[in-house]
Amino acid sequence: MSNWSELKDNPRLKEIYETRLQILRLIREFFWSENFVEAETPIALRLPGQEPYLNPMPIEFLDSRLESHRFYLRTSPEYALKKLLATGYEKIFEIGKCFRNEENFGGAHNPEFTMIEWYRAPGTYVDFMDDTEKLFKYVGEKLSITKLKYKEYKIDLALPWQRISVKDLWQRYIGVNLDNYLELPPLRKLTSDLGYQVNDNDAYEDLFYKIFLNKIESKLGIETPTFVCDYPAQMCSLSQKCQKNPRYAERAELYVGGLEIANGFGELVDAAVQRENLEKDKALRAHLNRPTWQVDPGFISALESGIKPAGGIALGVDRMVLLFTGARDINEVIFQSAKDQLN
Repeated sequence: MSNWSELKDNPRLKEIYETRLQILRLIREFFWSENFVEAETPIALRLPGQEPYLNPMPIEFLDSRLESHRFYLRTSPEYALKKLLATGYEKIFEIGKCFRNEENFGGAHNPEFTMIEWYRAPGTYVDFMDDTEKLFKYVGEKLSITKLKYKEYKIDLALPWQRISVKDLWQRYIGVNLDNYLELPPLRKLTSDLGYQVNDNDAYEDLFYKIFLNKIESKLGIETPTFVCDYPAQMCSLSQKCQKNPRYAERAELYVGGLEIANGFGELVDAAVQRENLEKDKALRAHLNRPTWQVDPGFISALESGIKPAGGIALGVDRMVLLFTGARDINEVIFQSAKDQLN
């Protein structure tokens, strides 16, 4: 949808855009019907998150004395929504724009994108997996759409969704027990044995995804949407650990047609552990030669004040629209995407 004239003159793009607007309305209707409260939180943050592999976009604010203040456009509303949980909200959601630097322009990416994020407190990561399945089926029913489409895949919405652990996936597609590769040295050897380049500065997550993205991801969610659950704990600084095996954490990602759609956690609400994890993430950012900043003290203070056991998930709305419309790529579902504006 490069400009207004193309949207005006191309019936197919107009239909995609109209469906997008309907989906946004239906998402709100679904969460209102489930007694969630819609929140609104800041887009510009003085202290963004510490995720090592996400890059916030810096911006400059000038005050009335023309003094400069560095802020960042949010990569997600996560910290702000958890602060709201600390005020006593139990079921909240937000639909809004998020921004990530150093992303591809096109395909399944745009540096500016629309996200819905929601939380239940009390809640678990099982709850938000249930919510997500119900949301997609609600939207499909209202739009009279029975199959999600991505590339050559058509995924039946009526089928039960699958949930499978990362450990089971590694056993199925690589033939190894992931328990034996939860430390850096054995994972380095496995990565090399599988024929992938191993660099001296590769962190655990770098190696994990060299294998996962090449050997597993494209096979996920082909017949039915699939939640991949229970990631190695060292990759999940915002998740609580699994009770049955604390070497893994309560993280779940949704895949449809090999495309990642959502990422959520059984939330870590222990302030001391959370601070320690975020300091480790900050150190990893420094190791990767990426900008660093202070761990948000307001976020830690909110956790210290007490939050009920919670589950929360972030879902890419643009990718959701892509699946419901069968659009070719992300540029067809976003009005004036970054790539379109550059052309």
